[in-house]
Amino acid sequence: MQYILFLIIIILMIVLSKAIYGVNYKKAKELNENKGMEKISNKFPDNIEIAKDMLEILHNKNVKIEQAKDTKTSLYIAVTNKIIIADFKENYARIQTIAHECIHSCQNKTLLLFNFIFSNIKLIYFAVIALLTAFNIINNGMIQVGILLLMSFVGFSVRSFLEIDAMTKARFLAEKYMDNKKLCTEEEKENLLSEYDKVNKMGIPFVIDNLLSTELIRIVIYIVICMTF
Repeated sequence: MQYILFLIIIILMIVLSKAIYGVNYKKAKELNENKGMEKISNKFPDNIEIAKDMLEILHNKNVKIEQAKDTKTSLYIAVTNKIIIADFKENYARIQTIAHECIHSCQNKTLLLFNFIFSNIKLIYFAVIALLTAFNIINNGMIQVGILLLMSFVGFSVRSFLEIDAMTKARFLAEKYMDNKKLCTEEEKENLLSEYDKVNKMGIPFVIDNLLSTELIRIVIYIVICMTF
């Protein structure tokens, strides 16, 4: 009965989160393409050069930069101090996305390393207790649910802070970069920044919901395992 109650509460939390944050996947997808903004973005250099220029603005030149192939995901890896830039030359949001990863490289190193290490610990812990529960080695499932909830809260708090901070500051770094390069008109710059504001307005709630839902879904999976085996 306890498992069913927890399952219902967590599923309601996931649904409520999407309703509160107004997550709309269709509108989010529509923001991915904008031919007019792509023409403006294409006036700027390649991704590696943009990243180098932005890191210079941030006085953070020791970061390694790598251009990824066949992937749309950009990320900063704290343990290697490396920015991996996605293969998205035609994406008009690339300037802000690169700025986002450059901001990550300047964030508190303790938080960044904690997020990296703790995220991996959570995944390993979840995998281990899921297997042990499935093989009836662990019988106190509710204790594990409580531990997972606590770990999820800590992980979500740190990760959401890092992401919101980077998304908020990236817009202003992108603006400063464009002011320095002067490769587009003032009107074109303002139009591009206006689109970036739209991306953030929808993207920040989307990221928060996605992070929260991911944590909660993991707990739902474990509860289902407890109820099944």
